[in-house]
Amino acid sequence: MSRLLSMLLLFAFSGASMAASPPVPVTVSVPPQAYFVEAIGGDRVQVRSMVAPGQSTHSFSPSPRQLQALEDARIYVKVGHPEYVFEYQFIQMLERRGAGVRVVDMAEDVDFRPLEAHGHDGHHHHHHDDHDGHHGHGDSDPHLWVSPAIVRAAAPRIAEALEAADPEGAPVYRERLNAFLLELDALDAEIRQRLNGLDRRVFLVNHPAWGYFADDYGLQQMAIEVDGKDPSPAQLARFIDRARAESVRVVFVQPGFSRRSAEVIARELDIRLVEMDPMSKDWGATLRALSQALEDALS
Repeated sequence: MSRLLSMLLLFAFSGASMAASPPVPVTVSVPPQAYFVEAIGGDRVQVRSMVAPGQSTHSFSPSPRQLQALEDARIYVKVGHPEYVFEYQFIQMLERRGAGVRVVDMAEDVDFRPLEAHGHDGHHHHHHDDHDGHHGHGDSDPHLWVSPAIVRAAAPRIAEALEAADPEGAPVYRERLNAFLLELDALDAEIRQRLNGLDRRVFLVNHPAWGYFADDYGLQQMAIEVDGKDPSPAQLARFIDRARAESVRVVFVQPGFSRRSAEVIARELDIRLVEMDPMSKDWGATLRALSQALEDALS
C-alpha cells in the first residue's frame, strides 16, 4: 500500500513539474494578427486584439478593459503604419510601466504603397517618403496584413519574441513557425493558381483595404470612396463609366463602411457585390474566399 502511495505521489509531483507555465500575454492591434500569433504560439499564448472585427481603426478608442489587458502584455505586435497613432500611444504606455514589453513591427522593411484614394479631380494622390524611410503615410495604405508575403516576413519575428518571453517553449514555437510558413506557402500557391490566368485584373472596393494583396498577385483595386466619403453624383457617374470601360465584374464591400455607392454601381453595371472583411480573425479563410470570388468574377 505504501509503495502504491509513494508511486502516486511521485506521479503527482512529476505531473506538477510538467504542468504548462501560464500562457504568454500578447496584445495585437487588429484581429488577423491574433491568427498569426496563435498559429505560432498555440496554447502557450493568450492573445488580445485592441480593435475588434467590424470596428474602424480610424475612430478606434480603447475601453478600460482593453487598457487593463494591455497592462498585462509582455509582447505587442503592431501593424507599424504611422496612421495607427494608437499603437504608438499604447507602446509608450507599456514602456512607462517599465516592464520591458517586446514590440514586433509588421512594417519592418515594408515599403508602404500609395492608397487608391481618388481625389476630387479624379486623379490618384501621390505618395511621398517620410522621415523614417517608409513611404509617406498621409496617403499610403495601412492594411499590411492582407499580403501573405508581408506576413511570411513577420512570422519569424513573432516566433523570436515568443522565444525570448518564454524560453521553455522555444521548441514548440520553432516547430509551429515552420508549420505556419508551410501553410503560408501553400496558401500563396493556391491563390496564384486561381488568379494567374484571369482575363480581367481589376476589381472594385468601397474602401481600399486589399491593395497589398492586389500587388502580390498582379491585380488592381479601384476605390469608390473619395477621401473616406461617398463620391458625389458627378464623381459616381464618372466612376461608373470608368468601371464599365475596365470591364469590372465585382465590387467588394467592407463591414463598417458605407456601401450605398457600391450598391448603385453593382445595379448600374449588373455586377456582383460581395462582402469581404479584411479585419476578420479567420485570415486564411478570408483570403481563400477573396481569391475564389475574384476567380469566379474575373475569369
